[in-house]
Amino acid sequence: MNTCWQPERWRSSLSAVLDGEDPGIPLEQLDAHLAGCAPCDEWFEQASQQQTLLRSAGGPLRDITAHLIGVTEAHICSCHTGGDCECTDCVCPTCTCHDRAS
Repeated sequence: MNTCWQPERWRSSLSAVLDGEDPGIPLEQLDAHLAGCAPCDEWFEQASQQQTLLRSAGGPLRDITAHLIGVTEAHICSCHTGGDCECTDCVCPTCTCHDRAS
């Protein structure tokens, strides 16, 4: 498997294409890169499939922020700064969110 030496550059442009935005690189150049770069081609295929799945869900996409925060390892918890906790299953060792809710 070959290595892409500038994956951020190419994948940022490919992401823009998926979003209907200007990729900042001519499409012919992107096509040529995909033809010769297996890692970026695989990334683009997976991103395209994910976009198709999200769009086929029907109706407007609901806000999935709370769900994503709850299922990730990296909890974003404002309880450390006095704000409201946005975690659905907070596991912060010094969390005071549950104390305030009671």
